[in-house]
Amino acid sequence: MPLPPQMPPGRPGAPGRPGSSLAAPDPAQDRRHQNDQLAEEAQALEEELEGLKARYEQYFLGVERREPVKWREDVKKKILRLKGAFTRNAGLRFKIQSLHARYLSYERLWLRHAREKEEGTYRRDVVKARRRPGEEAPAPATAAGTAGAPTPAPAATLPTAPSGSGPKPGAPAAARPAAAGSSGGEAQLRALYDAYVAAKKSCNEDVSRLTYEAVARTVSKQVPELMAKYKARSVDFKVEVKNGKAVLKAIPKV
Repeated sequence: MPLPPQMPPGRPGAPGRPGSSLAAPDPAQDRRHQNDQLAEEAQALEEELEGLKARYEQYFLGVERREPVKWREDVKKKILRLKGAFTRNAGLRFKIQSLHARYLSYERLWLRHAREKEEGTYRRDVVKARRRPGEEAPAPATAAGTAGAPTPAPAATLPTAPSGSGPKPGAPAAARPAAAGSSGGEAQLRALYDAYVAAKKSCNEDVSRLTYEAVARTVSKQVPELMAKYKARSVDFKVEVKNGKAVLKAIPKV
């Protein structure tokens, strides 16, 4: 009895043949996956860069004792590695280039301020050195303090969401106060706001609804009221952490 004709064995992956279950790779899908990964890395680096900026603000305000050089170098390496990654997505390329340009701008400012700080010509340090002893802000009155000492005003009330349980391990040491003059203009108000945000983040507090405009309005409103109440020449504000929450303290200078 003659045998039926047999089909030649098919090649693995050939359509309609045995072993065709293995699909060929899709280049378009691979590119989309690569772009998604690059976008996630860019977003994470953007958030890390803002955290580094806040840490440098604390360093220049005197809250942090050491300059975060190692963190800065680590962020720089990550950004350069991301900038060298290949992508045809124009929007993603623009985002990465903008992130790199922002880092270079921050780095130039940080290096200049650090050099001025080492040379003793940093503006905030010079102002402190020239201030007469009688112009120093009075220390907050304690339970055993002297009578008649000006009592610090209550913490400024600002629109924030409920905070977390407390500071994270390894977070910036925001418990030390960061002094900032109330009459120092835009630059000092901006520095006070950045230190306040950094302290809140270190305490796991939500800062999504905390804006610079809200802080500036609160400070501007409280200054004349406190000056009239305590007959003070000016009012200083500082950032403190109390009971696991970051607050702004006002200190009248009489």
